Amino acid sequence: MTSAQVAFSKDFMEAYSRLPRKVQKKVREFSEKFQKDPTQSGLNFERIETAHDPKVRSVRIDQAYRAIVIHPPKGDVYLCVWVDHHDDAYRWVRDRRFEINPTSGTFQIFELVDGAVEAPAEAAPDAAAAKHVPGLFADHDDEDLLLAGVPEPLLVSVRALDTEADLDALAPHLPSDAAEMLYLLAAGCSLIEAIEEADRSKPEPKKVDIEDFGAALERPESQQRFKVISDQVELETMLDAPLEQWRVFLHPSQRKLVGMNAKGPVRVLGGAGTGKTVVLMHRANHLASQVFTGDTDRILVTTFTRNLALDLQMNLRNVCSAETFARLEITNLYSWAADFMRKQGHRFRIVSDHERRRLFDLAMAEAPSDAYGLGFYIDEWERVVQAQEVEGRDEYFTARRVGRETRLSRRQRAEVWAVLGRYRELLNQEGWLEWPDAVREARLYIEKQNLSLPYCAVLSDEVQDFSTSELRLLRTLAPEAANSLFVVGDGHQRIYGPPVRMGACGIEIRGRSRRLKLNYRTTEQIRDRAVAILEGREIDDLDGGVDSLKGFVSLRHGPSPVVQNFAREADEAAFIIETVNRWLKEVPPEAVCLAVRTRAQLRDRYERILQSSGLETLLIKKDPESESRQPGVRLATMHRLKGLEFSRVLLAGVQEGGIPLVVPGDPADAESRQQHELQERCLLYVAATRARDELVIAGFGARSPFLRT
Repeated sequence: MTSAQVAFSKDFMEAYSRLPRKVQKKVREFSEKFQKDPTQSGLNFERIETAHDPKVRSVRIDQAYRAIVIHPPKGDVYLCVWVDHHDDAYRWVRDRRFEINPTSGTFQIFELVDGAVEAPAEAAPDAAAAKHVPGLFADHDDEDLLLAGVPEPLLVSVRALDTEADLDALAPHLPSDAAEMLYLLAAGCSLIEAIEEADRSKPEPKKVDIEDFGAALERPESQQRFKVISDQVELETMLDAPLEQWRVFLHPSQRKLVGMNAKGPVRVLGGAGTGKTVVLMHRANHLASQVFTGDTDRILVTTFTRNLALDLQMNLRNVCSAETFARLEITNLYSWAADFMRKQGHRFRIVSDHERRRLFDLAMAEAPSDAYGLGFYIDEWERVVQAQEVEGRDEYFTARRVGRETRLSRRQRAEVWAVLGRYRELLNQEGWLEWPDAVREARLYIEKQNLSLPYCAVLSDEVQDFSTSELRLLRTLAPEAANSLFVVGDGHQRIYGPPVRMGACGIEIRGRSRRLKLNYRTTEQIRDRAVAILEGREIDDLDGGVDSLKGFVSLRHGPSPVVQNFAREADEAAFIIETVNRWLKEVPPEAVCLAVRTRAQLRDRYERILQSSGLETLLIKKDPESESRQPGVRLATMHRLKGLEFSRVLLAGVQEGGIPLVVPGDPADAESRQQHELQERCLLYVAATRARDELVIAGFGARSPFLRT
């Protein structure tokens, strides 16, 4: 049996995904044959005379299509880098080079541009002769740029850059690792800071063998773009979902988090699209397959909402082997708490919003004094009573009310508790619990009974939305041991509840906090538009500090988002139909999503707009696996978009009164109003960052205040 190996690139998978189905079948047959033995006779390697790189070969798929393969100058590792129609494949590869960087040891793909100078690979410029040249990188000499991963033939082109817009234009021609480093340098980082921010390996202290593909592909930076295939099952899994590249290709900063050995709880922060959930899923797979491998070992993977838990479940099933997946328990924390309490024999129902309002009305009507409105009582209940797990009158008298605009004397607290305490009595009488009650009761039961739970580790997504009770339950569920608690979140995406400090809930993450900064999902233009929605707002870091999006960048680029506001509803409707029809000429319906603030808006207006124009639609609900196989333009509320992504996203009904949403019983407290406004901004930020390639925001009437800047 041959010892030769084959690696497939991200570019190959993307090109494969765009081929006609009949051609994909042939490419699949070639790939499986090639993976078994890339040296077998009959593959018919052909040199491409027009290609600048002498290592380039083409392999016939059929009469019209070719695969582009890089033949190793020595050794036995072959690279599949592209597949396309004959002429297009030859055009794509003509000016590209496939080299091992002599400084970093990373395998790179780059494209020669005007001004690029060919030089012998071993001829590195004399550092002493490097000059400071005016331009975007005037503060960095050639040695810095080479250490940043810039291929020597592109030094002249990089030196010619004057603005970040120039860098945007050159970035597609650069190796991805070099482009990332240049963006960090352009943002003001020193070379050392950029290397640390990007979690790059230090440059090789010894001379790099620029012909050893195998050694180069072992580096994390190379594995960001290449995967050496170990068996046919692995190849089939990749070809089954060529666009789900997060399952295969990880950034070095992500890979480091997946395999880290942590002595205590770990917190991972990162802006939208930085791959926090991807890291969490690969971390769960790593722990279940490499660390906690006993037959009875169990790992709990949890998140905030049921929908997000279903998304996690579907994706983890694709990431993990059947054996590993069987030892994962995946659920949202509310469901876990409710199921646990019912298994202990407790009978209760979760109160609905309608019933909750009815009980508050009853409590206010029965109170001897009703000095405050409904909005105040609900805020006081959520932000003081439930947030601090207040269970009685005496506890309420000593509870902290930091940030509450209305000050209360002891007598006034007694009046307020007359309403809040009665509301609690009514809940108990009718057998209702609120979700925070179920979570609190589950934790208290575990503590009082001193129960031993089956989990070796707990991993939780979207922890920015968790309350004090929920974070305390997480701490209780995870054992006090190494690698036992791993949480990810982003205060910029908090769309439920007020900020909570993790340390106050027993989750001590000092020294074990990490931040992801590279956006893999959206283009830089979409990222910039979304970040502007939160500009000037202070966002917490989930532990009492202030978070920052400094260094948060995207290496993908595309058209600027379109923001349109119309005088009439009919004009917005016509614009929506025109936009969606234009997109459907470029991408399939399932790659397009129209989202609005409320379900009522979808039902009463926007679903009808699309359907009346003959467009098939699908409302995203709770079953992502079955829905993914159904046709139609996707429809969703902005809340439901959490955890999803689409090539094209149209946010409709974004106007004054629509977002921020104005609802009956809005908070009377100024602090609560500010919190509501920030959550609405975060919601729009979340919705905007679901778009990978194009974002359109539309509304009618007065423009939303969130879009006036």
